[in-house]
Amino acid sequence: MLWLVGVNLRTVILGVPPTLPALHRTLSLSYSAAGLLTSLPVLLMAAGAIPGAYLVSRVGARRAVAIGLALVALGAGLRGAFPDAAILFAFTVVFALGIAVAQPAMPSLAQAWFPTRIGRAIAIYSNGLLVGEVIAASITLPLLLVPFGWQFALAVWAVPAAIVLALWLIVTPASEAAVATAGAWLPDWRSGRMLRVGVLMGGASLVYFGMNSWVPDTLDARHAHGLIPLTLGALNAMQLPVSFWLALRGDAMLGRRWPYVLAGVGSVVGVAGYALAPVDSAPLWAGLAGAAASLAFILNLGLPALFSPSEVARTSGFMFTLGYGAAFFGPALGGVAWDWTGHFGFALLPMLVGALSMLLLGATLPGTWIRPAAPSAASAAGS
Repeated sequence: MLWLVGVNLRTVILGVPPTLPALHRTLSLSYSAAGLLTSLPVLLMAAGAIPGAYLVSRVGARRAVAIGLALVALGAGLRGAFPDAAILFAFTVVFALGIAVAQPAMPSLAQAWFPTRIGRAIAIYSNGLLVGEVIAASITLPLLLVPFGWQFALAVWAVPAAIVLALWLIVTPASEAAVATAGAWLPDWRSGRMLRVGVLMGGASLVYFGMNSWVPDTLDARHAHGLIPLTLGALNAMQLPVSFWLALRGDAMLGRRWPYVLAGVGSVVGVAGYALAPVDSAPLWAGLAGAAASLAFILNLGLPALFSPSEVARTSGFMFTLGYGAAFFGPALGGVAWDWTGHFGFALLPMLVGALSMLLLGATLPGTWIRPAAPSAASAAGS
């Protein structure tokens, strides 16, 4: 079920870009409005993460996910109900808030249902997020070719979300560990550990979303437009083998320093290589950056349960706020730097900063965060 939820938290977002040409034609959507439409969910996932943690503390993680899936299904289904830009944006807000509500609850449920297999549970959930991105990008375009057009292509993602919501309510256990705690939900800004988790997530998100944002324009600037599909494909596809690897080895790697050092070095080399190496090698460097960023991103999801088991939703909310905030504002700062200097390489500086932050903070993780090796037999909750 964690995997299915992950899939449906991404299909509704990544189903939008393939429809943009049709939206330009039928709704007279400007390029600025199109940019806002695709970036708005990321901003709302940042802004809604801490309120999402509040909801988890009041109704419990399981119910919070159910509320989030209901909002996702509602928003996805109605955003294409009428050929109107205002309705499209309004229900984009609805489903984005649903994602913001559900995401802080998932690490809590991984801890509650799989206490000795948190790393594996988080990796399986994260694999669902990645597969959802691939599914949406692959299937939405063919859906535009049928007589229903862009409205059907956007609304169809409400169907699997509604099915998963029904399964969630029927199948998942209403265990005591997943019910409301009425605990603290506002971030503790004085907590060095909480800030460390948030900045680690911010660095990973900045590398991934920043590279996705700037690959097309930077390759255009280097007169290599034909490499855009291959480079974006490598950047995103290389996340999948990492998630499969962590599904097998995540428990042993959670909270350890060397995976973050590996992720940081890989991200630094990937971003720098993309900017400085011959343009023909761009897919190689982008793939390295995508794999490295996904390694840190997935492991970050398990850190709240590791170092703050009684405040998982609280820490997760703060982590997502910083992570998606960096993903939203970082590429914009890169654009300012490019405009100011006139050189495409400066657009990648925020991504390099994010990679260095992963390396430095990961290499100095406290030894007390290392999770003891899980027993060989799966616990009852994880079976």
